[in-house]
Amino acid sequence: MTAAPTPGVRLEDRYGRTPGGRGRGRLTVVVVAAVLVLAAVVWAVVTGVGGASSTTDLQTTGFTIENDSTVTIGWVVTGEAGVPLVCAVEAQDQDGSVLGLVEVRVPVTGAPARSGTTTVLTTRRADTGLIQTCRRA
Repeated sequence: MTAAPTPGVRLEDRYGRTPGGRGRGRLTVVVVAAVLVLAAVVWAVVTGVGGASSTTDLQTTGFTIENDSTVTIGWVVTGEAGVPLVCAVEAQDQDGSVLGLVEVRVPVTGAPARSGTTTVLTTRRADTGLIQTCRRA
C-alpha cells in the first residue's frame, strides 16, 4: 500500500530538487573547477612546464687535497650553452662544514657542457671538494 501524497508538498521539495538546490550544485562545480585550474597553473609555473628548461647539471669530476690549506676541484657544468654562469665550488670537512668557498665564472663556450678546475683555499685540512650550486651570471 502506498501513502497518499501530503497536500501542498511538491515532489521536488520532498527530494531536495528545488531551484535553489540546483543553483548551489552549479556553484559548487564552478568553484571546484576554478580551484583545479588555479592549482594546475601554479604547478606549471613552479615546475617550469611549458617554458624553456633551464636545468643545470653539476658534476664533481675529482678533487686533490694539496696540503692543509688548499684543495683543487675538477668539475663539469651541463646546461644552456649560451648562458654565462657563476658557480660555487667549496671544500668541506668530514662533517660537511664549509672550510673554503670560491665563486667561479663559467664562460660561454657554445657547448652545453663546460668543465674546469678550481683551487680553493681552506681554513684547515679539508676532506672533500665539490661544485655545489650554479646560477646565471
